[in-house]
Amino acid sequence: MNKECRSQVEPHLQPGEQLIAVCECDVAPGVPERPLWLRPEPRGSDLERRIKSRLPGSVQRFLQPRTPNPDSRVERFTDGVERVSDSAGQAVDDGLARAAHGKGLHGGWESQAGKFLVAHYSSAYIPATQLAVAVTDRRVLVMADRAKVWQLKRAYEPQWEASRSAVAGIRANPKGVVQRGRFELAFADGSWIALVATVPTHAEPFAAQVGQVGA
Repeated sequence: MNKECRSQVEPHLQPGEQLIAVCECDVAPGVPERPLWLRPEPRGSDLERRIKSRLPGSVQRFLQPRTPNPDSRVERFTDGVERVSDSAGQAVDDGLARAAHGKGLHGGWESQAGKFLVAHYSSAYIPATQLAVAVTDRRVLVMADRAKVWQLKRAYEPQWEASRSAVAGIRANPKGVVQRGRFELAFADGSWIALVATVPTHAEPFAAQVGQVGA
């Protein structure tokens, strides 16, 4: 178990809670990309906002995005076409990823695995590229690295959790060169999500440690 990672998880434990195992990882290839309904609105840079704030009011109003007219049949039709096109494009991308890397998520967005992924995509404007999955005698706790660009060390913060009873187990499932450290976090509702250990050799010991405890 990574000592530095463990030291960042321990402050978030409840009184008397015991940390069993932790593994640094990322979502595996083949996991669906962020769906359209979870994508945040584009935001301008701080410089852009400062410049706009100094412009005359009439100019600021001119530069504001036009509010769609819900009564316009043309706008409703155009918006619908764009959404269908975007959704179709994403479905193709997700399908290609599954074909190349294997299935990365089993279960719908309302399943435990789906909720894991929803939290990952919605907790920050840009999803964390580094996670830590910690399993205790009470919970599975997912931490996300929120370190600033100038920070040299990781800075993990809680992102999502589920009760220990909701977890069915963790199974190591290496696939090829890219996913040598792949493991699947399986839930009691039958859903699962694939993750890849940052250090590939950590996946199997992590799965074994969790397996020893039982669900």
